[in-house]
Amino acid sequence: MKPCSRQVFNSSSAIQHVLTGPIVAKVEGSVKKLGQKYQNAVIILFNKFTFQPLAIKKPDTNGDYNFLGLNTDLKTFIVAFDQKQQFNAVIQDNVVPK
Repeated sequence: MKPCSRQVFNSSSAIQHVLTGPIVAKVEGSVKKLGQKYQNAVIILFNKFTFQPLAIKKPDTNGDYNFLGLNTDLKTFIVAFDQKQQFNAVIQDNVVPK
């Protein structure tokens, strides 16, 4: 095996800096299909700046979902996928936990 070295680079300004602290918030909503509550979906909460998934949920029987324990400074977007693949994915952008 050859020895290797690692070098630390400064992080990009595009990476979102989120302070950790006692501020706890949530994102909640509901999924509807043709105006009716819909439970056969997968909802993914993404970090808007890193595009990394933060959480994945399935809605309850009423089509409602929530993501708890988030920081209020976090900028996110949500993508909902139809598990039956009858409809395209839906995106909700600029979601801020409250």
